[in-house]
Amino acid sequence: MSAYKDQHTGIAEIDYSRDTLFGPIPMQATCRVRLATVEYHGHPLRELTILGDVPDYLAKSTVIRVAFDGRIEAGPIREQFSVRDADQAQFKLLFENEHRRTTHCR
Repeated sequence: MSAYKDQHTGIAEIDYSRDTLFGPIPMQATCRVRLATVEYHGHPLRELTILGDVPDYLAKSTVIRVAFDGRIEAGPIREQFSVRDADQAQFKLLFENEHRRTTHCR
């Protein structure tokens, strides 16, 4: 991965699914995140870092939707991994942003 671009930290609404024998079950979580653009194998991907507790079943999801800072981004998850930082554990996932939309609040 190359250097971070457009790195932002804040609270995000995350929608994802939990796959079961009876089909996918939609899940939702609100958590503190860091969102950045990285280059991975020559392709730009979004890197979502969960700061704090990882939402249930997020590590097994294959698709994600993130509402953050007035924008909605969504797409397939390409990589997921845990990282041990000097002061805290973090969970990171890389996803392909196929849906970029700005939300307007009135």
